[in-house]
Amino acid sequence: MNEMTITFNEQSYIPTYNEQTGYYEIELHAPQTGGIYEADISFSDFFEEVYTDTLPIQIWAKEPIKIDTNKVFMWIFDYFTFGVKDIVELSDYEINIDEETNANSLINILKKTTAKAKDIIAIKKNNDVVYWGTLDEIQNENGEKLYQYISKYITNIFNQNIELFTGTKIKNDEQVWDGLYNIQYSRDLSKALDVYSRSQDNDAKILVYTNNHSTNQMFGISKQPNGYYKIMASHSHKYITVDENLNVVQYEELNNDSQLWQIQKTGDSKYSFVSKLTGKYMHVLTDSEYLKADGSTLNDYAQFKLEIHKDEDLIRYIGIEDQIKRAILLNFVENSDTFINKDYLKVIAKTHTTKQTSISNVENRIYNLHTWMTNCTQNYNIVYDFYISGDNLIMTIENKTYNKELIDTKAQAISNYTEVFETDVVSKVTVLYDKVSGQDQAGVFTLYLLNDRTTTTNMTDTNRAEGKTTVVYTQNYEDAEQEALNVMKSNAYNHNITFNLLNKYIKVGTPIAIKTKESIIYDTYISAIKITQSKFYEYICGNIRVKFIEKLLKGRKE
Repeated sequence: MNEMTITFNEQSYIPTYNEQTGYYEIELHAPQTGGIYEADISFSDFFEEVYTDTLPIQIWAKEPIKIDTNKVFMWIFDYFTFGVKDIVELSDYEINIDEETNANSLINILKKTTAKAKDIIAIKKNNDVVYWGTLDEIQNENGEKLYQYISKYITNIFNQNIELFTGTKIKNDEQVWDGLYNIQYSRDLSKALDVYSRSQDNDAKILVYTNNHSTNQMFGISKQPNGYYKIMASHSHKYITVDENLNVVQYEELNNDSQLWQIQKTGDSKYSFVSKLTGKYMHVLTDSEYLKADGSTLNDYAQFKLEIHKDEDLIRYIGIEDQIKRAILLNFVENSDTFINKDYLKVIAKTHTTKQTSISNVENRIYNLHTWMTNCTQNYNIVYDFYISGDNLIMTIENKTYNKELIDTKAQAISNYTEVFETDVVSKVTVLYDKVSGQDQAGVFTLYLLNDRTTTTNMTDTNRAEGKTTVVYTQNYEDAEQEALNVMKSNAYNHNITFNLLNKYIKVGTPIAIKTKESIIYDTYISAIKITQSKFYEYICGNIRVKFIEKLLKGRKE
């Protein structure tokens, strides 16, 4: 017979199957301390096949008492300098944070300010910043006292078409850009930095070895807000580190000086790496191929050549967050056209999510950065947050998959709950073609859609999505994959939930698990927020994601 066991907080439970809903139900005893806990689920079917999964469960701690002042203030920052222009109190506003529709926010004030289009605003409610925006326009009709500010969410400062980086050897610049690199040994260019034996372990040594461009010879270089660099091995996602014996090794992130490096141009296409911990050069030992960070002099043993990989390799081996950070830095912070740079903006990639995917909105090597950032929120839980530190605006890019909020429509002060279902998805595209490399050679190319909206050519992939199939034609085999992708780009997904929540602010992009009144739990995320004078926040969820329990029900029906 079917049986399910759940282990939670070191206790085991046997849930009860509800024939009316088709779900297993259980009451769990909550821990005393709030936080994210994991429930280990084991399910065995009639054929004694066992399925397992882990479900994150959020336990809410008792919230501290907040004093509601009913006052809302708007800070206005200059677009070029980030200096404060004015602070005004708001009485009439409708704030919309909606990355998917790029909705406007309307703010009415009874004061003339020096604000202008493109200026940045921050709105505080009960001493919490609930909105970062960029001004689109300011309207004042017939000289009236009322001024209406029309604003969009702050990520619209990146609403610009930019060039996809397809990878070339690095130019002989003082500045080393964020990116994925092969670090070649200048003394012998047939060799490159290499993590010994493709090890995943902490303290695995770094050496120079025959250059084969394998993943343990690919390193993500990322500039930090303090001007130093971190260097991540792509195969292990561990950082080049100086150990207690001054050996150069890989190690998990420590956030200290042992993992920080200065990268200095030393000559024609040559660079050196100086450890912040020792103040000495990283160099190859003369009697071996290993490295230390104790070099006092700059010589051939301490110089390297950098060869950069394309943007999409950065996504696949280091992370989506790192590619977005790189695009922002190159186009908005450290552009060769210094007039347009936002010197006050500092960008931090807090997580590193690798995906075998491509930037989805590219045409002729051009794509809109804001659109790509929005797609990453929808598909991969990539969330953008902003805060002020000193004179700087800090932007963080983070995958919030595991920082999940629990919304219980039975237990919380929720109103105006609405659920909408609508889908129109092509999940298999067959492309007929007649030529390969200009020669007559008819054939068929097939692309399949996966549940995470990436694609595969593997027909037996267990993560294939359900949907319609279609056949299209292109003359050349080389264009077949793009033709198939173009069809899938037009897919329409819409399974949304809208609800109002009393006096609780959840940031846009936050993953949530929402429990409906029928006790069905959906995984989704906050895709839009509306904030007004009301104490209720209006939330719209993004497209619902398939859960483990739904897979079990699907399997039972089959």
